Amino acid sequence: MSTQAMLYGVAASCAAAAAGAAWGDRRRTQRHDPDAVGVIDWRTVQLIAIVAGLVVAAFAVRS
Repeated sequence: MSTQAMLYGVAASCAAAAAGAAWGDRRRTQRHDPDAVGVIDWRTVQLIAIVAGLVVAAFAVRS
């Protein structure tokens, strides 16, 4: 497997993680008490996944 294909796979995994975090955040906002403290801050997870995916995709394009 080439490096570029591996990087695209990592970028796709980051996109899946961002989509999962968006789903988790949507579930949190639809709760009866949305201000209740949860275990995972889904917005932060989503932001990190999006940024990591963009960086890895940029490396994949350059390689």
